[in-house]
Amino acid sequence: MKLVSFNIQNYRSIIHSGWCNLAHDNITSLIGQNESGKTSVLEALNSFYTGEIHEDVLRSDLSLPIVSCKFELGKKKMTSFIDLSLLPDELHQVVGDARHFILTRCWKADRSAILFIGTEEILNYYEKKQVEKASIEEKTQVEIKKLLQEADKIFNEMAVAENLKEESKDQLTQSRKNLDRAGKTLRRSKKPDVKLVAEKELESLQKEYDLAEKFYTESVEKYEEKKQKTQQLSEKVTVCKACSEALQKLDKLKEQLHEYDILIRELDHQLEIATSEKDQRAAFTKIQKMKAELELVEREYQLHAKEEALHILVAGKVLSGTPYKAALQQALGEIEEESRLYTIFSIGDILHRQLPIFEFFEDFSSLLPNKIDLEDILIENSNVEGYKAARNFLEVAGLNAAFFREKNHRILKQKIENLNGEITINFQDYWSQNVGKNSKIRLNFELEHYDYTHPEKSGKPYLEFWIKDKNERLYPKQRSRGVRWFLSFYLELKATARKSNSQRILLIDEPGLSLHARAQEDVLKVFEDLKDSMQILYCTHSPHLIDTNKLYRILAVQRADEEDDRSESLILDPGSLHAASSDTLSPVYSLMGVKINNQDFIKAYNNFLVEDTLTYYYLNAFCQLAGIEDKPSFIPSTGLTNIPVLANILLGWKIDFSILVFGESRADAILSELAKSFFFAKEEEMKNKIVKMYEFEYPEDIFSTLDFKKYLLQRREGITQTNSEFILEQGLSRTILASQFINFCQDKSLTIKDFDDTTQGNIHKLLDKVVKQVP
Repeated sequence: MKLVSFNIQNYRSIIHSGWCNLAHDNITSLIGQNESGKTSVLEALNSFYTGEIHEDVLRSDLSLPIVSCKFELGKKKMTSFIDLSLLPDELHQVVGDARHFILTRCWKADRSAILFIGTEEILNYYEKKQVEKASIEEKTQVEIKKLLQEADKIFNEMAVAENLKEESKDQLTQSRKNLDRAGKTLRRSKKPDVKLVAEKELESLQKEYDLAEKFYTESVEKYEEKKQKTQQLSEKVTVCKACSEALQKLDKLKEQLHEYDILIRELDHQLEIATSEKDQRAAFTKIQKMKAELELVEREYQLHAKEEALHILVAGKVLSGTPYKAALQQALGEIEEESRLYTIFSIGDILHRQLPIFEFFEDFSSLLPNKIDLEDILIENSNVEGYKAARNFLEVAGLNAAFFREKNHRILKQKIENLNGEITINFQDYWSQNVGKNSKIRLNFELEHYDYTHPEKSGKPYLEFWIKDKNERLYPKQRSRGVRWFLSFYLELKATARKSNSQRILLIDEPGLSLHARAQEDVLKVFEDLKDSMQILYCTHSPHLIDTNKLYRILAVQRADEEDDRSESLILDPGSLHAASSDTLSPVYSLMGVKINNQDFIKAYNNFLVEDTLTYYYLNAFCQLAGIEDKPSFIPSTGLTNIPVLANILLGWKIDFSILVFGESRADAILSELAKSFFFAKEEEMKNKIVKMYEFEYPEDIFSTLDFKKYLLQRREGITQTNSEFILEQGLSRTILASQFINFCQDKSLTIKDFDDTTQGNIHKLLDKVVKQVP
């Protein structure tokens, strides 16, 4: 498994890096000026792995960091770690076919971290389900609110109906009494006129009674109707009220959590600005107390969140007509099934445990000690000085505790002597520096025993380390900082590579600062040796830690506004290096010059002065493509204007040379100056010494438009002007394009036949003018 790309947001000066690809061969270098944000990239990746951030990584706008990393599974499949039976059916094929996955870590205001699977198809599925669930919950909450409002109305109506029923009942009772009294009066009436009055009153009261009875019957019916409705709603109302109360409680807890976040941030700020130790202790104590309280509230929130989820699920089912008991059983079953299945967070945790180990090295502070007790190594006493470096030394030597149990002292000494020879040879494969002219350093360790001068340890074994050269045998601490650093670096990386779990990603900030240029190249040599067993990502300003033949390894980091060190950091991948500033790319430019300086340029014949290093690289590449063995010697100037100076120097050295120039409009003034010199006084001599390629403004114009896009730009573009005009208009880096072309030629083993007829014709036209026979 390997890290293939990363995306960093809101981490110090990095607002949004976009996806940045690492080199395919496991060595990636970050270049850029001081304060550009290189170290922030390494720290962000380390934070991704550990989940830890510090206050100083947070941006002033309080936006919180998010770091995503994409990993390639290699030969393994995701199903090696993920149980398909714990995934929704819809994701089985996605996970089964996956060759990559993305993990994302983000942080909360209290700087606690959340890790989850960020692979698009998987994340989209869970987000879709979450949206669907949220939509259902929102709909249920609307229905709950509507039902409770309806229930309040019905309960009020029932209360009114009940009052009306009681009133009508009283009226009916009173009417009954009046009617009975009128009947009695009628029965007691003897006189005709009195009896007539009594009959009329009875008839009137009978009508009143009939109306009262009818009104009572109707009010009873209305009451029963309302009562039946309330009985039908009572179960739903009970469920909905419980759900509503749970939601209110959860909202209050959310408010509490928010308040705690604000308070803790304020206390963090107080701790940061506290000037006295007393104030710092007080602020720290308050923070710890507040965090303890926050933890309790968070636990309560989690508990109520589970209860609320159950309540709202049951409420939704009850509102749909499912009886409460059945709804509760169904909801519990669904929650149990959901809890059984993976979440984006549990998948993230599982995959995180399978990742390569991220190791951040700001400095190899564990330097090799002069001596260390063998017991401290065997019991892994990491607190003793130099423990880590001594352990690494023995790891590289392939030694373990059993080695030191050899009872024959002579045999043990002989084994140690043999090992010292092997370790030295291995170390010298990487450390090419000499002490003086010829003396190379050698590494030695010896097993000794304390004598009577150390009575508390007398007879106990200890290891003694030496760094020897031809003339001196010195303890590690007596050697230079550069030697000690490189030795520590070498031991750390070699020991790491030997471990059984060799999946590691090394994050190294400014390796080899105290080393000579050649020793820095030795650091790169160590990287090259270990790249098959681990990934290495490092920051550097040194041109000696960059391979210009492998610019695909470079990520350039620079500020969006180079005049403002508060502007955001941009990370440019190899395909975008043309957008990097010259200051950012200075290690690349410097190294191209250094490489030229290391060449054996000047020959007895067929030397050509050319405009610059880019022309030098293109011309050598053309000769290689054409298979020319006895190629001309191209000597780069530092621009057309400096060709006369260089010409006069070569003239003074009595070296035969010619001059190759491109671009008539640019070269004519220089040639006029050369024509005035005594060396080019004669027109015929001028003609013989100057090779003009005026049909091309720059070497890039030798390529056809198609080949320019294919081998230099390495992307499709609509180009309607010359190649050099396109480069100028687009603000592209000629240096990066040249390097990409050279790398492409080497990686693909191209020949001139791989180019179209136009390019081939132009290359042959050029070479016919500069390739001469031996005189």
